[in-house]
Amino acid sequence: MHTGLRFRGAVAALAATALLGGCAPAGLDPQVTAHPEIPTSATPTPQGPGSLSPMPTDTPSPSPPPHVSPSPSPSGSTPAPDPGGSETPPDGQGLVPGSNHIASAAGYVHPAATVQGWLKGESLPTEKVVFLTFDDGPNPVTTPIILAALRDADVHATFFVLGNQLAQAPDVLLRTLEEGNSINLHSWSHDYGYLYPKRHANADRIEDEYLRTVAEVRRIVGDDFDTQGWRYPGGHMSWKSLGDADARLAAHGVSWIDWNADTRDSAPKASRPTTVDQIVANATEPIRQGMRVAVVLGHDTREKKLTADSVSSIIAAYKAAGYTFGVIS
Repeated sequence: MHTGLRFRGAVAALAATALLGGCAPAGLDPQVTAHPEIPTSATPTPQGPGSLSPMPTDTPSPSPPPHVSPSPSPSGSTPAPDPGGSETPPDGQGLVPGSNHIASAAGYVHPAATVQGWLKGESLPTEKVVFLTFDDGPNPVTTPIILAALRDADVHATFFVLGNQLAQAPDVLLRTLEEGNSINLHSWSHDYGYLYPKRHANADRIEDEYLRTVAEVRRIVGDDFDTQGWRYPGGHMSWKSLGDADARLAAHGVSWIDWNADTRDSAPKASRPTTVDQIVANATEPIRQGMRVAVVLGHDTREKKLTADSVSSIIAAYKAAGYTFGVIS
């Protein structure tokens, strides 16, 4: 049994066997899909092709109602670990056993169940907080650009990873944790047709992909890893018959997380942003709406360089509006 974050050198062999070409169309490489007998191309993608994690609906989940009782909230972001190329995290910065983050994240990590409750309007934090979230990685090209922007701004984000993308960038996964960010799960295959046949959730397949993905993360970062957050491909709001799947995940201590702000970087091509200003405007809608909680959806697949280039401006806007930055446990 291995525990804690592994040295970067230990993942060299994994990196050597990385998936060629980054992300395949729709992110469903038949060589790594969890279920090769299921045609991964036959997905009822609710939005246009060419996107690993398209939104099935143009409307993000609604903002929480304004009149709810506040709940306590941790303080804002603390300084990130030194990114200066050391092969091991600084003392005290290793993975907290049974968690998805390092020790220094304790001041800005929020339980997934709490964040879900905020999104559902069951309560609100006592201060304005934003969660930058990125789906479908890690990617060896795009994710490091985002990590650099986060580090330079001294804030952190939550990365919802795909199991079938982990082999291409194990060192990036380690860096994500070492720099104070958190890792949540986003399925193994991201295959709508397999996970939601006829738009109805298949709980057995969803639980299997959760278990397979968490096992792969542990293989890379160590057996101490665990996580409370799961994002359904396409979002919880998009599918039917999710009760059983929700219960299966809850039995593992996991809560689903949607979003209430969308960069729209995976919208159909006709309505997808083409400039940094458009991405930033979409991502910062909660500021204009006066929302106390913002969970921003973005993606870190290979083709999402525009998203990566927008991160610094998104951060600046939320800082100017008085938000603290959190990560999801």
